[in-house]
Parts: sequence; C-alpha cells; structure tokens
Amino acid sequence: MKLSIIFQEKPRQWGFRGDPYFWDHLKERAEEMEIVSPEELEAWIKEEYLSVSGKELTNEYMDFAVVKEFAHGGMSSGGVDNQWWMEEGIPLLKSRLTEL
Repeated sequence: MKLSIIFQEKPRQWGFRGDPYFWDHLKERAEEMEIVSPEELEAWIKEEYLSVSGKELTNEYMDFAVVKEFAHGGMSSGGVDNQWWMEEGIPLLKSRLTEL
C-alpha cells in the first residue's frame, strides 16, 4: 500500500495559501513510498519541509516559510504555516496512518 493514500482527502482548513501546495508536494512524493510508521512519517514531512523551504519545521508561534514554487497569488501566497503543520497537518496524517 502506498503512503499517498493518507493524502487523498484534503483538510477543509489550512494555515496559509502555500499549505495545500505543500500537501500536494507530499502526496506526489508519497506515491513512490510504502507505508511507514507515524514517527517515520513525521520525520519525512520535516525533511521535505526543510528541502523545499530551507528552514526547520518547528512549532514556534507565527513561524512560517515562503516557498516560491507554492506561490500562486494572494496575501500569504507561498506561505507554509509551521504551526498548522505541527498542530493540525501532521497529527491528521499520523492518525490516518494509524487507522490503516
């Protein structure tokens, strides 16, 4: 089973406008991967974040990265919200993985 299955249903709310594009980036990469443990998933997401943004993914309040390839217009265009990923995105994906 491919890891991309946990990315099929997108969240209803995001932090910044770049978050759905980072989600799609992860989903695309996950199509080549088999299921991993929740801990490995979190580590992988953090590695991908560092790879595309050049920054560490932390839960520091109001920390975010702007990724040019995710910029498609709007006030927070290209912004990937660390807090949303740490508090919403990663826990959601880990729970989906655990349900499998």
